[in-house]
Amino acid sequence: MNLERMNGQDLANMLKAGCANLELHKEKVNAMNVFPVPDGDTGTNMYLTLVATVKEVEKEKSTSIGTVAQAMARGSLMGARGNSGVILSQVFRGMAKYLDGKEEITSLELGRALQAGCDTAYRAVMKPVEGTILTVVKEIARAAVTAAGSGLDIIGTLQAGLDQGRKTLAKTPQMLPILREAGVVDAGGQGLLYSLEGALNAWNFYESGQVVDVAKETGYVPQDVREAGKVDLEFRYCTEVLIQGQKLDQDAIRDRLLGIGDSLLVVGDDSLIKVHIHSNHPGKVLEACIEFGSLHDIKINNMQDESEERQRNLTEESNIIQDSWAEPKRRLGVVAVAAGTGINEIFKSLGVDQVVEGGQTMNPSTEELVRACEAVNAEQVIILPNNSNVILAAEQAKYLCQRRIEVVPTRSITEGMAALIAYDAEGDPEGVISAMKERMASIKSAEITYAVRDTVINGIDMKAGNIIGLVDGEVRVAGETVEAVVLNLLREIVDPDTHELITLIYGEHVAAEDAEALKTKVGETFPFCEVDLHFGGQPHYHYFISVE
Repeated sequence: MNLERMNGQDLANMLKAGCANLELHKEKVNAMNVFPVPDGDTGTNMYLTLVATVKEVEKEKSTSIGTVAQAMARGSLMGARGNSGVILSQVFRGMAKYLDGKEEITSLELGRALQAGCDTAYRAVMKPVEGTILTVVKEIARAAVTAAGSGLDIIGTLQAGLDQGRKTLAKTPQMLPILREAGVVDAGGQGLLYSLEGALNAWNFYESGQVVDVAKETGYVPQDVREAGKVDLEFRYCTEVLIQGQKLDQDAIRDRLLGIGDSLLVVGDDSLIKVHIHSNHPGKVLEACIEFGSLHDIKINNMQDESEERQRNLTEESNIIQDSWAEPKRRLGVVAVAAGTGINEIFKSLGVDQVVEGGQTMNPSTEELVRACEAVNAEQVIILPNNSNVILAAEQAKYLCQRRIEVVPTRSITEGMAALIAYDAEGDPEGVISAMKERMASIKSAEITYAVRDTVINGIDMKAGNIIGLVDGEVRVAGETVEAVVLNLLREIVDPDTHELITLIYGEHVAAEDAEALKTKVGETFPFCEVDLHFGGQPHYHYFISVE
């Protein structure tokens, strides 16, 4: 196939297929987390960013690539999750700016659009680090411009970019010592390549005339769905299934499923195929699929029920927001990102207006942060990200909200709690924010969790299942028991001349009696410090610790 020009619907097809391919591989990307902690979510964040992008693009029926690119930028901006998701949204934003006003583009214009996206992403990051997704984007764009300049068509240009991206990704451990030590390549870069691989496959869907629909429920609800109320669906059941076998034929599977429903997606390789289809007879779908191989990860959702439940939730949310606005506006309000029933209660007791679920195991989207800020009855809202991977999304929310937003860049739950000690809802905003940042910086923050794989980090040899202690996001201690790791970690960071308080926040899988016993042991080991203990209920992490 020789493709000299592409339009907006071509771009839409590429985004849909790229999203679908990343869905197939997102858990592999998640497993590439540099630190062996149980919260690798880069793949999920990038996938959900693309889902939001696809949802917005699907509303746009224009064939103008400039128009569709604007929808691409808009959807990714609102749906961006995590650092890699935000960077991806900046790539899309730069591309959309270059493509604005164009109906169709050539391969050379595609290469220049990718370069514009790269430039925008680099400008968006305060201190760009080579060996990350940024480097992979840069090399993909450079190779695409070169290939297009040599006369290759659009598919050849994309393939050249993908090939160079793969070579660059393989070199990322040489650029970042922490990747080399962990024995992984950059997760964001790998997620980007899976998306680009899917985008190249889009032309297969385009030629077969099939429309790819990969929109999933993610918590972000487009405006048209909010206003629609009850939705009557032609096909009620969303069916997804993985087919495993040998020499699987995508075309044969696609042909077999035609006529059973719509929104058909068939992607994968000759040993593993993902099927997604909307139909009224999921049983017929499974019977057809089992003709080709064994079936796995079967999911059948009643979309009518989901639509009605979503509408009920949105109505309840709207009522809550309206009730909150019945009170006079305060000068300041706070939105915090957190996970854990105990932590949520602590934050609310410290004056937080809205707690957005997320953090260590699921980064909230820019859209979720914007919605939370809009629900706060205050003239100005402070966001506490409480996770380094949420800060970029929070910064992006500043420019999308209808009121003034400031981000106090807390990188942990305990930093967020420390900042709130200095919070005053009726104080001078500038003074309050300055005091919160100063208070945040005055503590040492640590976390206790477990290793999910064998690795060596910072010269520390650890095995899967070992308890590990992190300080400011870096692995500092590893051991066999929680008590030993906590005590050894505190010995490294506690200064008897300056520190007076140790706070322990225990997670959902820690028994209260075990937490009390640890509190006693810590008090005996560090008698010059007062020890506070609180239930946090956080997943995956045994303890969050602060020292001040």
